[in-house]
Amino acid sequence: MDELNPDSSVIGEAGASFIDHQLFSPNENEKTLIKLLQGLVRSIKWRPEEVSQLFNDLLQRFELVNSNDRSHLLTWLLQMLHCIQVNYITPSWRSRTGRSLLELVRDTAVTNEELKACTGVVENFMKWSDGLQQFLEMKHQSKLSDMTIISNYMSNVGLLQKYKSQIYGLSGTLGQQAEIETMRKIYEGINTCQIPSFKRRKLFEAQGVIMKDEKIWIEKICEVVAEQIKPTQYRSSRAVLVICETIKLAKTLHQGFGDKIPNKNLYINNNMDNKAIFDKKLGAEDVIIATNLAGRGTDLKISDSIKEAGGLFVVQTFLPKNARVEAQAFGRAGRQGAPGSAQLIACSTHMPENLQLLILIQNLKSFLGNIGDISATFLEMFLMELRQYQGSNTRKESLEMSLLLSHILAEKSSSDMSVAKEIRDSSVAEQLSNYVECYLPKIKKKEELFNQYLDTLNLLYKSNNNKPAESDVTALNEFWGMWLLTKFSEDGSAVGLKTNLSADLSAALQKLRQRESPSSNIHYYTAKGSELEKMGRLSESIDMYTKVIKQDPCWAAVAFYNRASASLLQKNRNQDQACLRQALEDFQKALLSVKLYCDQLDVTYHYAGEKNTESARELNNRFDKQKEAKRAVLVSLMSNISEAIAAVNMAREAGRCVQVEGNPVYLLASLEYIMTLAIISILSKRVQSTDPLNRYQLINQPSFDTFLELRSFEIMGLTQIYVLEIVSSGGIFSKLSSLFGFK
Repeated sequence: MDELNPDSSVIGEAGASFIDHQLFSPNENEKTLIKLLQGLVRSIKWRPEEVSQLFNDLLQRFELVNSNDRSHLLTWLLQMLHCIQVNYITPSWRSRTGRSLLELVRDTAVTNEELKACTGVVENFMKWSDGLQQFLEMKHQSKLSDMTIISNYMSNVGLLQKYKSQIYGLSGTLGQQAEIETMRKIYEGINTCQIPSFKRRKLFEAQGVIMKDEKIWIEKICEVVAEQIKPTQYRSSRAVLVICETIKLAKTLHQGFGDKIPNKNLYINNNMDNKAIFDKKLGAEDVIIATNLAGRGTDLKISDSIKEAGGLFVVQTFLPKNARVEAQAFGRAGRQGAPGSAQLIACSTHMPENLQLLILIQNLKSFLGNIGDISATFLEMFLMELRQYQGSNTRKESLEMSLLLSHILAEKSSSDMSVAKEIRDSSVAEQLSNYVECYLPKIKKKEELFNQYLDTLNLLYKSNNNKPAESDVTALNEFWGMWLLTKFSEDGSAVGLKTNLSADLSAALQKLRQRESPSSNIHYYTAKGSELEKMGRLSESIDMYTKVIKQDPCWAAVAFYNRASASLLQKNRNQDQACLRQALEDFQKALLSVKLYCDQLDVTYHYAGEKNTESARELNNRFDKQKEAKRAVLVSLMSNISEAIAAVNMAREAGRCVQVEGNPVYLLASLEYIMTLAIISILSKRVQSTDPLNRYQLINQPSFDTFLELRSFEIMGLTQIYVLEIVSSGGIFSKLSSLFGFK
């Protein structure tokens, strides 16, 4: 308890005056109590005057109580600790964070919970919003992804509720009663049951312990693991699975084991090839140090010799966030009727400070209760009743003896681990209650709005014979996503939100009918113009490109390029000098716009990598490779535009027309790249169709960067690149002659 002594002189002086008070004369246990109280007030960080007032109140209480009547004082101290917890600690933390004490206990590491990077679970399909994802990618010099908005909203709760009575059953870990009650509140009429095991479970759980610091924690785990892999006269060596909370702690334990544990393996990343660990059966003295990746869904194969030695031994090195996770971790041992054992060894410094403080308060309460312990009295009374029962053998003595025995058996002080689990379970119960009362209504509100958007989308399909323009569908989807991002209010009423969304969606549909962007996105006009151009409606497509140019001429490269090509195609052989001059100006402005984009690209990549020196950063990393692909596409486009400018200039000087031929935009890439990509696509066809993760990893390889950049241009409306050729005056007659065989 010495580590709880405060550094504050005020606390020290007040505590000393309390201990030395002539009316107190404390014994050793009571001195320890004062040290605990000193540590408590230091943890709460009261002001000095509040600390002095606390000890003065204690002195006054002692002065009012006779030395032979300490039970009243102990009762008051217990009430005081309860008041400190309920009336001071909880409101104080709530005022600073807006959350309750138990909410703070469960929210120990927000980054670890959301990112999962510390646990080794790579969230391949998860992205942060509002630009955070892109800034992190720049910081870590990885491939930049496109910014996206959430437009499709369907929760697990909503999905299962749609099936209603058509789901006949699900299997899983039920958890504790609070979790079962939560499921019953969410899914009305649901029934739960415990399915008996086919084979009797043979798992022994050793008493869990909490160590006071990390050094002792490592030593304890090393001691337990070494003891299990060491053969005894009763058994041979066993295999051990050590489950850690984070990658960092797993590596710390791996290093701490040193030469004491020779056969140890790390399993800390789900994207790594871990076949070497799981394909072979675990043998004697094998130790796996893993994150919670191995805590569930991982079947470790163990040899027959390990089963005979007692099975796999699991060491859980942290307090899991709920009883279900704990059960799943311990479930790695003793599977399918095989023997096994497990132990929870946690470190108090790894726990959140608020949880440590709650454990301290519980220990204080337990300590105060032990000072007035009357278990010895119950024992004496039991022995007396036992003698009387032996003499008279009446029912009255039998009942009294049973009652006294129950009191004696109930007198068991709780360990720190049991206290921590009780607090955790209370936190889970409060979290689930908050989920049902606060979070679930918000989910349902968003799902109702999403269904309303789907109804509007159906109207768009019906009004276009189930074949709406892709640009219209994309624009409406973007409008809904932006509406959800900017106008959704968690505190707003569902009726009001539905009314507002209905009016806004109706206005959006009206704008789409008028070929206007509901979100004021200029790329809509470019994409719409490209669709009209494909249908041969060149005049209408030119109007769309002109809208883009008027709104934002600096970034209208695609619009300038497409308008020039469309105007030349529209005039065909009737191209006059005015038409050629306008097309030339559009091509020149398109070239300037692409160059501006190149300059901005260089500036962005320069400043993004400026903090990393050449010695510190990996040369030609993923970030640089993507930049090279972007620049290669832009250079190829500028080359194509320059050739078009040269062709128009020559046609003007010669007084001739130009013939425009459209090709897929993907021909901006080199022939060598197209052939290479085709071979890769053919070889990976089976992978793409069977495994979404492998498909995701494949498409993010550098080989596909150029393809993805061209795909981005295609989405923005650059569906074709154009080759311009000067038409000679005798060109038409040459073609007719060759057609009829004249020489």
